[in-house]
Amino acid sequence: MKALIKSIVTATVASLAFAGAAAAADLAARPYTKAPPPVAAAIYDWSGIYVGGAAGGIWNTTNGDFYNFPGFGWRTDSHSDWTAGGFAGIQKQWNHVVFGVEGGWNAVGNGWGSTIANGIAGPCGFVAGIQSCQARIRDIGYIGGRLGWAWDRWMVYGQGGFARAHIESQGLINATGLAFSPASADHNGWYAGAGFDYAVLDYLILGVDYKHYEFDTVQHNCAGCFADNRNVNAKADSVMGRISFKFNPWPGAVVARY
Repeated sequence: MKALIKSIVTATVASLAFAGAAAAADLAARPYTKAPPPVAAAIYDWSGIYVGGAAGGIWNTTNGDFYNFPGFGWRTDSHSDWTAGGFAGIQKQWNHVVFGVEGGWNAVGNGWGSTIANGIAGPCGFVAGIQSCQARIRDIGYIGGRLGWAWDRWMVYGQGGFARAHIESQGLINATGLAFSPASADHNGWYAGAGFDYAVLDYLILGVDYKHYEFDTVQHNCAGCFADNRNVNAKADSVMGRISFKFNPWPGAVVARY
């Protein structure tokens, strides 16, 4: 009996081992799967049309002479004031290079730049110590090109083009503060500068902008004047903070990085 039981147990164990091996042989091999490729992160596209506003400070001087009395100069010393306005532009990006065109208009504060007169052969040819030369830029319009270098949401750029300003000038009696011989004219000129922008959101851009302006010499002829008629030119520098809103009507190929 013991021999029979031992034989049955041995046969059962052998059968189970054989069945397990057969089942293992029937299992399919685990398939090999390749890791998914990394997802490309899109780089910001500066292409688009934008509009915005700017505000900051401006510094300007004027120079010239009294053209009916050669040797009598016209000058106002450096004067600072506020400036603010709006702008619009269009630009397109190729790789890192961004090319665009922008135009704008800025108002300027109503303060006067002033130089105390020092008579014949002086920078201000009015009566020495008694009178002063005064001038101010009232507004500036501009249009020109921009060339930028962008890396993702940052861009630095250079700029330049045509500018036009309305400039007023007058004499001043120092003791009384009474103005005389007022005149004004529109002056053509040019500007050049640089700046940087940062895209806070896809459509919202903040930046800082610097421009240097130079305006041509134009005659300022006051009504009923002869001795006080003068040639005037001007230079100005402005630094302004900017905010603009951009939309892209022609999205191109997405520039990507891994």
